[in-house]
Amino acid sequence: MFDRRDEWLAITDEFHAAAIDNSRWYPALAALASATGSRCGQLLGIGASAAVPFNIATNIDPAALRAFSESGRADPKINPRVKVGIESAILQINTEAEFLTAEEHDRHPHYEEFARPWDIPYSCFTLLERRDDLAIGLTVLRSKHEGPILAEQRQRFTSVAPHVRAAVRTQLALENHGPALLTGCMEVLSIPLFICDGSSRVQAMTQSAEELVRGAQGLQLKAGKLQTSELKSTAELTGAIGIAASSRRSDIPADISVVVRSAKNSASRLVLDVVALPSLQYGFNFAPRVMVKVRQGRKSEHEHAAMLQAAYDLTVAETEVALQLSNGKPAEAIAMSRGVAIGTVRAQIKTLLAKVGTNRQVELVALLNQI
Repeated sequence: MFDRRDEWLAITDEFHAAAIDNSRWYPALAALASATGSRCGQLLGIGASAAVPFNIATNIDPAALRAFSESGRADPKINPRVKVGIESAILQINTEAEFLTAEEHDRHPHYEEFARPWDIPYSCFTLLERRDDLAIGLTVLRSKHEGPILAEQRQRFTSVAPHVRAAVRTQLALENHGPALLTGCMEVLSIPLFICDGSSRVQAMTQSAEELVRGAQGLQLKAGKLQTSELKSTAELTGAIGIAASSRRSDIPADISVVVRSAKNSASRLVLDVVALPSLQYGFNFAPRVMVKVRQGRKSEHEHAAMLQAAYDLTVAETEVALQLSNGKPAEAIAMSRGVAIGTVRAQIKTLLAKVGTNRQVELVALLNQI
């Protein structure tokens, strides 16, 4: 336990708050680094094939984080920290001294080529969570000047780690409820809707969507993935979902749509609108990021309003402003039609920009029209 209990409580409270407000992961990790006399606090996810779905690290050049991913430093064959971490028991505390001799530490390629050039040659870390497709670890990274972690500092890290694990598990649980919440909103309007991850795997769907894949209208699920009855349109759909899942929101075209024809009636067709959902700043990448909406014609204004409200968590007033913006109306006309001050509308547009995740109004309009 810390010498100052108030400090320990403040840090653990910060981590528990981060589970609800993910913008607080960075300050929580920074506080842990400071309490342990370390340069950096890090929360790292390692996925299949050494993928790095998230890497939150404080007080380090962003170029180091890019280099970590791009040079394969998450590969346990290359990085001994990762190897020991993912093979350890949950909450087992590790430092270099426990798996490398001083000579091995000096000569190991990972430390020569990466850790020492970025001045993070020492660490203390633990595994917080292990799932089929993801391992999540907590680390404090230390500079050459700071040296190996001291016993008292290690004890501080050890006492906080279970609270960080609880916070991680809480956020994962909350993220996993996202698909159900969104499909629940759409269920009321009988809108065929699929929530998918980047590999086209369906995480949730409305009842009307389920009826489509059970019928003979050209949509189907294979091994849990959304596909069509034609190879060409399946490839188009898979590509569109991949683009939506991996691209920055502002880079996604206003409309990514795939036409699917019925297997029994070629005159019948469905249009699949693929939309990237807002992503968390420090999400753990378990939450699905793509919405596939099925339509046979243009959406009604009522349907559009409901979709916007559900996707971006808008108020009724914000939804009304969003609808008028998407129809090309300027702020002055919106204010006049709603009988409010122009300043009120501009403030609502500013809120919309933040909720949708862009700082340009032209991109805002394009993204609103995606839904």
